[in-house]
Amino acid sequence: MNYSHILNTMTVEELKKVVGGNIKKERIRRNLTQSALAEKVDMSIKQIAAIETGHSYPEAGTLIKISNALDVPPSFFYKSEDDEKAEHSKLLEHFRNIQSKFDMILDEESSFAGSK
Repeated sequence: MNYSHILNTMTVEELKKVVGGNIKKERIRRNLTQSALAEKVDMSIKQIAAIETGHSYPEAGTLIKISNALDVPPSFFYKSEDDEKAEHSKLLEHFRNIQSKFDMILDEESSFAGSK
């Protein structure tokens, strides 16, 4: 998914909060402490905390180190809540389509078995 559109609609402060918030969410999802992430990317806990709270914005090299440590692409950190909701909706629709096709196959198989 392309997240470049948010760069046109957000202030720098909002962008710092989105990026920092996404770093924090992914760190927590992976059961890492700020200390553990800081160690992985050779930074201080204070620096990680400042990034996660949106008080600081990581340089490109730092963002790449963080993305590598969390095993996500750098673009992952630019997702807004609206992007996540849209992505979730698309994924849900995709699974509904798969379920529908699966149900059709099962119906065809049961019809075929019943006609024998």
